[in-house]
Amino acid sequence: MTDTAGVDLPDIELGSTEPTKSNTGPEQDLKDVSVKFGFIGAGQGGSRIADSFYQIGYRRVCAINTTAQDFLGLTLPANNQKVLESPGGAGKDPELGASVLSKSSEDALAFMRQCFGEDVDRIVVCAGMGGGTGSGFAFGLVKLARYYLQQLGKEAKVGMVVSMPRKSEGGKVQANAYKVLNMLAPMADSHEISPFVMVDNECIHNMFPNLPAKTFWSTVNKNVAGLFDIFNVLAKQQSAYVTFDRADYQSVLDSGVIIFGATKIDAYSHENDIAEGIWKNLNKTLLAEVNLSTASHVAAILCAPDSVLGVMPQSHIDHAFSTLERILSGENRNLTIHQGVYEAKRQGLLLYTMVGGLQVPKARLDLMKVRSGV
Repeated sequence: MTDTAGVDLPDIELGSTEPTKSNTGPEQDLKDVSVKFGFIGAGQGGSRIADSFYQIGYRRVCAINTTAQDFLGLTLPANNQKVLESPGGAGKDPELGASVLSKSSEDALAFMRQCFGEDVDRIVVCAGMGGGTGSGFAFGLVKLARYYLQQLGKEAKVGMVVSMPRKSEGGKVQANAYKVLNMLAPMADSHEISPFVMVDNECIHNMFPNLPAKTFWSTVNKNVAGLFDIFNVLAKQQSAYVTFDRADYQSVLDSGVIIFGATKIDAYSHENDIAEGIWKNLNKTLLAEVNLSTASHVAAILCAPDSVLGVMPQSHIDHAFSTLERILSGENRNLTIHQGVYEAKRQGLLLYTMVGGLQVPKARLDLMKVRSGV
């Protein structure tokens, strides 16, 4: 007769088949913002742009490169810096950079997961156009970021901040920038990459001619991050006058190529003073040779202390916004303008603009092509 009492199995620890959920994740932003951005910088220039967002309080920020030496001077924590397997940099060779990212795509994806977590609304890839890593990583990182957001069950909202080389830089740099921008331009124009912010180094040198070399790029990058940030902060705030809300902000963010502007208006006693400030604002931008007639979305926000808003006639503000519509609309009857008026602690009248629905400037790309000899 067979013993049916059962086998005396050894008592062993089987562990769990359920994935462990960590209670830790990326730090929360140090400010109250409307959109939870994740910023990833590629290469030296892109990493410095991303680092500027970290410096002003964003915490879903990381940098990825092919060499650790390009991380020198960053304030990002070591865990937010990633060097992919490489023979020591991409050496101005975008094809090598793209190959490195392709071979390490799972590593890069895990790095995004570590630095962004799941509570992220939109990812922005920051890259310098011209180098081997920034130019080589740009397209691949956009694809990975889109995939990552889709895996989270979210819309694949991915934008870019790209820097364009000066006209005087060498042919190799011009060729690298032209090739990658020519590839990205259709995606930006069709809003597949949105927002798409082009920071023109040629224009920047003209705007800041007297800045010392030591502080030049940190000042420039902080201005780029600061302008980006202002709208994100204001879109979270209620106004006793005119509120620029999250939906307004999202519609501009979704409009493809965008530019930012900021102007301090010292005189505002006459009806035309603010309107003239708007004109100066639109002509002082980090994007060169842009055709404003293609604009589809505009955000214009006035900020001033109570001492100004308490005495300024409403007709002056109405005239300013009407001027903005007249300048940008032309024959474009589908232009959407979002307004905002906020009381601010800072003295003086400040005007901020964000214009979207533009086109990547073909003339600038053509000049790169000519100078590169492509």
